[in-house]
Amino acid sequence: MDSEEFFGKNGLLAQTFKNYEFRPQQGQMAKAVEGAIKRKIHLIAEAGTGVGKSFAYLVPVIDFAVSSQKKAVVSTNTISLQEQLVKKDIPFLKSVIPFDFKSCLVKGRGNYLCLRRLNRVFSSKTDLFESKDEVAGLQKILSWSKVTTDGSRSDFDEEPSPKVWERVCCEPDTCLGKKCPYRNECFLMKARHNMQEADLLVVNHHLFFSDLALRQSEYSLLPNYSCVVFDEAHTIEDVATEHLGYEISNAKVKYLLDSLYNPLKKKGFLASIRDEGIKDFVSDVRKISDRFFDEVSDWLDRDTIRRVGQPDFTDDCLSKPLKKLSGMLEERFERSRSKEEEVDFKYYMNRIEGLVQALSIFLTQEMEDYVYWAEVSGRRSRRISLDCAPINIAPALNGMLFSRINTAVLTSATLSTEKNFEYIKSRIGLKRCDEKLLGSPFDYANNVKIHIPKKMPDPNDYDKYKTEVVKKLKDYLERTEGKAFVLFTSYRFMDDVYEETAPYLHDLGIPVLKQGAGLPRTKMLETFKRDVGSVIFGVDSFWTGVDVPGEALSNVIITRLPFAVPDHPISEARMEKIKEEGKDPFQEYSLPQAILKLKQGFGRLVRTKYDTGIVVILDSRILHKPYGRKFLSALPECEIIIE
Repeated sequence: MDSEEFFGKNGLLAQTFKNYEFRPQQGQMAKAVEGAIKRKIHLIAEAGTGVGKSFAYLVPVIDFAVSSQKKAVVSTNTISLQEQLVKKDIPFLKSVIPFDFKSCLVKGRGNYLCLRRLNRVFSSKTDLFESKDEVAGLQKILSWSKVTTDGSRSDFDEEPSPKVWERVCCEPDTCLGKKCPYRNECFLMKARHNMQEADLLVVNHHLFFSDLALRQSEYSLLPNYSCVVFDEAHTIEDVATEHLGYEISNAKVKYLLDSLYNPLKKKGFLASIRDEGIKDFVSDVRKISDRFFDEVSDWLDRDTIRRVGQPDFTDDCLSKPLKKLSGMLEERFERSRSKEEEVDFKYYMNRIEGLVQALSIFLTQEMEDYVYWAEVSGRRSRRISLDCAPINIAPALNGMLFSRINTAVLTSATLSTEKNFEYIKSRIGLKRCDEKLLGSPFDYANNVKIHIPKKMPDPNDYDKYKTEVVKKLKDYLERTEGKAFVLFTSYRFMDDVYEETAPYLHDLGIPVLKQGAGLPRTKMLETFKRDVGSVIFGVDSFWTGVDVPGEALSNVIITRLPFAVPDHPISEARMEKIKEEGKDPFQEYSLPQAILKLKQGFGRLVRTKYDTGIVVILDSRILHKPYGRKFLSALPECEIIIE
């Protein structure tokens, strides 16, 4: 079945869908995906809002998977897109495509309940859990386990306590496999069977890159595949960076030690073991860990994040005690009375080994071309962490992914800068590939106006700029009677502007929802859609992946051109690397990154062909700096009003 047969003016889609609107861009993209698969080459395709890109890649990918009997993977960044694919797009295609195919939503191993762990934990619940609520939560999970057919956390009718779920979920190193007495009822095994039977696997980027990092080990979750589609592909550099890095934190160490034994509550895995020596040593390690992370905190001084430029920046008083604790557990492991007890000891030994490895990697800085930093966050309970990540993921992704599979399709509405894909390709190591640049079928010229104030202070003059932004916000929000996203690049600036605008807007009857004020993002969006006329003040996560079609969103205000803060260690190290290569970090990294972010923010306004409104850019540099035209030329053609 070729793309014309399905997407043409008289194709299957037109014949099946009463209100079908022919979109040439959709057919062009489907043809490009089809061609890339046939030629066993990668494809990068930017498809503007309204193209219908999910159908454009799903149809040829499903056709390939069924006809070749090879598996294909579709990976998304957001839950909302994943749900759209699984609950809407794929079921619709099953009713249209003239052959059967099987699809499967893949969830991470930790999303599934382990019946063996559940029953083992339940039998010793009084030793493990500190509160009645936790025991009650465990009882609810036990009752649910008898009726659920899925066994995944999302099937549970309430969000389980993380502490309880951690004790009963599937873990690679607690699995008995064929020796497990619950193997015939195992939810993870059923899910894996469904994966093996499926032609199309739907995953999220975090699971995909977590699995990619484990691909060479026995713990890999996904079966082999020869074609993968990355939707929302503009995020894969950040997600891959996260999963190819390492971290150790005081919170991780404390959680592990508390789950082994908490002397105050007399709870934990070791509670029932008659060995006071090992219990006392857990307490000793806790004190040593506190001292180690206090020293890291002192080194940070008043900084919340600081790059670590040399190995052994602080004394390693923690590795030896952790290794000794692991050795003590190993002695108990060798005296285990059952396979189940062996597995439980092995679980804790592996966790300690992971902490020791991360600490060693950080303090020796043994990973070349990695950047290392210390960070502190949280007010009530301070979380102190040591992190490292690859400076450039291009070689790793090329070696681990692009050189090993036949076809990768990367698509998003925001992949190109200056009408080409050189930036994104260089960042992720994509070399030889087809390219497709498809505009949107929407009428931006008549439906959207861009407003730019001519004379705004320099954003680097904080107080003057803030004063003028407050003034302009009051004006533009009054014009549209709210119904706006106000997008910021920093929490501090957002908080300061909010303080000076919220009372004024409240007097006008315009409710303002501020990110970080306690309401989760999903609840903010629900409230915003329900209360037409409200305003959201948001930072990073509101620039992308948020859909509010209709009148509720008629105004998107961008308070500042979204250049990344160059003082984050990853950004800083990447810019240094580019400079070492004799290139300009601003032109090669900062500018294209900011252009893509602006395109994402702009894209929040128009989600359907009926949407209209204004986009306000409160940063006059877009008019006066040489790079300004690059930002404007990256946006869809529409009327620009300079005020």
